[in-house]
Amino acid sequence: MLGGGDTPEPSSLPPRRPGAARREERARARGLLGIRSASTAWSSRRVDDPGEGRLRALAGVATSLLILAACEAPARPLPQGPRPVDARPVEPRVRSAVRCEECHEPHVRGWRGSAHARSAEEPLYRALRARGDASCDRCHQPLLAEIDAADPIHAEGVTCDVCHGAPAIAGDRPGGGLAFDLESRRKYGPLCESPDHYFHRMGCSPLHREARFCAACHHLERTTPAGVTLPVISDFVEWEASSVAGATSCQDCHMHGEPGEVARGWTRRDNVSRHDLFGEADALRRDGLDLQGSIRDEADGRWLEVEVHNRGDAHGLPAGIAGRRMILTIVARDREGAPLLRDGRTYARILGDDAGVEVPFDVATRVVADTRLAAGERRRERVRLPAGVDHVELTIEGLPHDPAIAQALGLAPPPARTWAALRVASPPSHR
Repeated sequence: MLGGGDTPEPSSLPPRRPGAARREERARARGLLGIRSASTAWSSRRVDDPGEGRLRALAGVATSLLILAACEAPARPLPQGPRPVDARPVEPRVRSAVRCEECHEPHVRGWRGSAHARSAEEPLYRALRARGDASCDRCHQPLLAEIDAADPIHAEGVTCDVCHGAPAIAGDRPGGGLAFDLESRRKYGPLCESPDHYFHRMGCSPLHREARFCAACHHLERTTPAGVTLPVISDFVEWEASSVAGATSCQDCHMHGEPGEVARGWTRRDNVSRHDLFGEADALRRDGLDLQGSIRDEADGRWLEVEVHNRGDAHGLPAGIAGRRMILTIVARDREGAPLLRDGRTYARILGDDAGVEVPFDVATRVVADTRLAAGERRRERVRLPAGVDHVELTIEGLPHDPAIAQALGLAPPPARTWAALRVASPPSHR
């Protein structure tokens, strides 16, 4: 019971009306967290004067109605018409081979041992570029024209995104480089049934099986000031003229397949392309070159006969840029191993100046000589031997360019790589 002036106990206050509770819940649901309706606030206050209580209650109801009206007001209509177009260019996206290796480890491992991975640091390319000739960038550092020159991806030369980011070749002639798509996150290759992956999308490209894809870089001509066209790299046109054109492509030999996974966790295939270009320990060079020799007596003396066979049917040897050499070295020795004769042959395409002196291809004016072995050719060499020869040592080595050219360009002497070796013994009766 309340007496005049008595203060009510908390337990005797009137309970909160259900309507107020619903309004509070609705307000909270509409994001008005922490805001109570005014009627709820007033209902918990002490009321001394009945008239004042009624006024305060009415004020609380009016405030609640205003809040509900504001919450239930219709949203402003969205602006009509097309959305504004973001005029900022789409940035090309490339990834280092290190990232590709996470899923394609065997392919990246093979690539690391290839000339593609070393193209940006190839000594002759760096020397010519230092002289101001950047024309070789499109094949030695193809992404320079596409992304910031400071990007470390350029040190990777012909990296994964060069070949797999190119859906087409540039221009309608060999040697024009590749045309890139670096914005779509699509990686192109010949496996057209492959589904998109969360890391990149898949692009169907039968072109990646064709020799003309390789011809984008593996063909080069130079036109001299006099209008003479010099062959600098002619592998593709030699293949076009060969007996295997159309039946065999560059990829069939230089990227021959083996059983494995295209990517980690994928279904194994019987024929997954290698990316080392010459196989394990230069197997393609060893298999493509055959060296034979014999010693025989004739009426005019003892002779060494050597046969060097280009077993490949697609292009000449040595392949690649003019100036590369394939050197046959002949050393005849007596029983104690002392040398009795040194001889040799050089197989190369030599470009030179008007005086016939070999010079780098970018300043050459004519072909001085071309002694390379044509596709399928068997080259026979004869050397007369002195008396007392016990055996002859034959080696074939490859040089990337002439040592004199290296010296003129300020380069270290080029290292030789042995491609074939043979020991030929004299017949027992003639030792």
